[in-house]
Amino acid sequence: MRRWILWMALVVLLSGCSPWIGMHKIELGMSKPEVLQEMGKPSNASGSGNEEYLWYVPANRFWERYYVHLVNGKVEAYGQLGKQEGTKQ
Repeated sequence: MRRWILWMALVVLLSGCSPWIGMHKIELGMSKPEVLQEMGKPSNASGSGNEEYLWYVPANRFWERYYVHLVNGKVEAYGQLGKQEGTKQ
């Protein structure tokens, strides 16, 4: 019985409501090194020229993707894919 309770507690913990990702630490205008310091290594990166996207996937919500859009090495936009949280106006 205890093993079952521990197993269920682990499942609840891993599937928590909020993703284990620090998007709240990102601000518009941050530099790429600042983003990497706050967020760590991205799951993937893409881009060309002066634009770059850093992609993050939370461990507890692997079906969600978060992005940081950099232009000339500075954050231009960020948020959950499909939802725009922070954009430069």
